[in-house]
Order: sequence, then structure tokens, then C-alpha cells
Amino acid sequence: MVIETKIGYMPPEDPMEPSRLMRSGNVEITQSAKTWQQLSYQYRVPVNEIQCIDLNRSGIWLPNDEIRVSYRARFIATTDFEEKTSTWFALPVRGEGDTYFSASNGYLRFQDQAFASIEQIYLDTCDVSYQRGPRLLNLNSRSRGNCGGCTACVHNYKDLYDTTVLKDQQRLVTRNDIEAFFDQKEADGLDIASLQQIAVVTGLFGNETAVVTHMRTIAETVGPKGFAGELMYFGCEVNSEEALKQLSQLGQFALIYAIDNFTKRKELLVKRKASISINTAKDTLDRACKCGIAATFAYIAGIDSLPAMEQGFNALKDSINRFPVVNIFQVQTPGQLSAMDLEAKQLEYYVRARKSIEAILAETGLKPRRWENYRPLWYALYNNQPLPADTFGD
Repeated sequence: MVIETKIGYMPPEDPMEPSRLMRSGNVEITQSAKTWQQLSYQYRVPVNEIQCIDLNRSGIWLPNDEIRVSYRARFIATTDFEEKTSTWFALPVRGEGDTYFSASNGYLRFQDQAFASIEQIYLDTCDVSYQRGPRLLNLNSRSRGNCGGCTACVHNYKDLYDTTVLKDQQRLVTRNDIEAFFDQKEADGLDIASLQQIAVVTGLFGNETAVVTHMRTIAETVGPKGFAGELMYFGCEVNSEEALKQLSQLGQFALIYAIDNFTKRKELLVKRKASISINTAKDTLDRACKCGIAATFAYIAGIDSLPAMEQGFNALKDSINRFPVVNIFQVQTPGQLSAMDLEAKQLEYYVRARKSIEAILAETGLKPRRWENYRPLWYALYNNQPLPADTFGD
């Protein structure tokens, strides 16, 4: 069955014009709900799930201009498809006509049809720390705003954001830095003992010794304050058995290995990250699991071809004990668009990716955790079974 959903493209005079990024890049812009219905029939994925996938890959138009085009908007949307479900979204802001999803006056719409209520629309900023609900704290310990070198990452494009977005210049490096940070958090009212997870999500330490030292310092700082939850590191700089053993001794520890993409690694990733092979990642995940660490990998759907994605997931499926963090590739710059697989410019790619991953991981029994990913391939259902409604991890 062939699904014809492309529209006629009218390239702008300036192909770099951010308000026309999707059109100028020949990315499919869905115009009718019939597209979702056709894909739902073909792949046996509920329409509502496909609609949310489409929203995440398409971005949002803001008629009231709360946030400038090419930046990101963040909000909670509450849908009532079968039962009431609240979901965080963090979406690229598009120009009018570059997407047919819009948000205004308390509602999320496709074309003129409202399908969810929304809370306040925020500018999605890059902060030193942020929370995913009351019991989940993320730290950008080494300033993601200073990150660079990976073509698919928005922080590689230094002329995009200004100081209204980049608010993570406070570096958490020394013990005094970290202790002062958590003391201030307590003074501001954060109950550290109630946190379920503290996650360090910056891969800019330079070497694994620095990562281990940083994670140990955090553990030694928050332990006396009553923290007994999970300490998580998101990156790819820890690979030796000795370092993994040291991390496993810090209590409940989790590793999300930042793989991002399986192919074009030398072309798209910063050199020190590109030098890590998939076999190296597999070996690290194997050893992490043996050390008692909760281990998985992070992946961006939209860069690899579907066969390459399937090959990579098959290679790693027996080396993880937690469901992978699979992000839909959201583009905000022409440079990012250049990294996208040609088939990924079509919505169907993401529906097929969802089905393939479900099939590959079927025997593992692992399922997505809704609260840890703002741009997933799964929302209320996984393999057509309800996911726990733990949107905020509480």
C-alpha cells in the first residue's frame, strides 16, 4: 500500500529562512488526518499515537508569537483520546504553513481542530538544572550550551541561541560548586530526600576519571541530605571495567550510553564520540549490566536508514536491562536537516521505526518510561498495550 501524503513544495527565495525550514528541506508536512488514518490501517498503530509522533517531528506554529521561530516551546498537553493523559512536549517553533500543528489560547490544534488542552507555553531554555516533575532532577554539569561538533545537535549551531535560551553557564566542577548548588536547592525548597533520580546529562567531561569523580562527589553530597534514589549518567565517556565498578558502588546507578546514531558517525559526530564503535558501546553495556548498573542507550530516530537502525538495535538488544531512550529527530537548523535520512522526511519512517523496535525488543519484556522522554515514539501505548501513566515519575 502506497500512501500519498506529500504536498507541493514552494521553496522560499532564501532556502535558509527559518520560517520555511520544513518546506525548503522537502520534509513532508501533513495536511489531513487521513494521513494518520491510512498509516494506522497499514501498520496497526492507533491514530492518536501517530498524531503525537507527527507533532514531535513537525514542530509547532504559535499564532500569538510567544516564542520566536526556530527556538523551542515547552508545555504540558492533556489529551482525552481514550482516557485523560498529560504529556510534556518540547517542540521547535515553525513559521505559519511550515506545520499545521498550532498552540494558542489554551489548546493544541491540528489545522483548526483542537485535540488537547495545554498549560502555559514556555521558552525551552538550556539551564544548569531542571526538573521533570517534583522528584526528578537533571543537571547540565558541564554546560550543554558549550557543546559542539555533532551535526545533529542544535547546540552545534552557535549563532542560533542567545542568552535568553542559554542559561547554563554556571559550571558544577569542584566539590564546593556541587555542595553550594545543592545547599541552594534546599534553601529554595527542594526536598532532596524525596528525589527519585538525579541525572547528569552532559557528556563534556573529557575523560572517564572526571565523570567518576563528579558522580562520586554528587553521591557524597546528597547522601547526607537523605537522597536514596537513582544516580544516572547520560554520556559515552565511561568505558573501562574499573570505572564501571566504581560507579556501581555509588548505590542505585544507571547508565544511558549516548550512541545517537549507528551510521555516518565520523561524518556527524564530534571526533571523540565518533571514535567509539558500536562494538565498544556493546561491551560497555554488557559490563555495566554485570556490575549491577541499570544500563541502556540513547538513540535519535531519523538519522539512520531503517535497515541500519534495525541492525543496530539487534546488535544491542541483549546488552541492556532498561528500555532505550529513543528520540524523534527534531530539526531547527539547515545543518541538522542535512543529517536526516531521506526517508525520515516522511512520517511513515517513524511509524515503521516504532514497529521495528517493538518487534526487536519483544522478547526482552522492556517498556518505555513515559516521563524520561519528551519526544518519543510511544505515548499512551506500547505494542498496543497501555503504558503506566507515570508522566512525571511520581
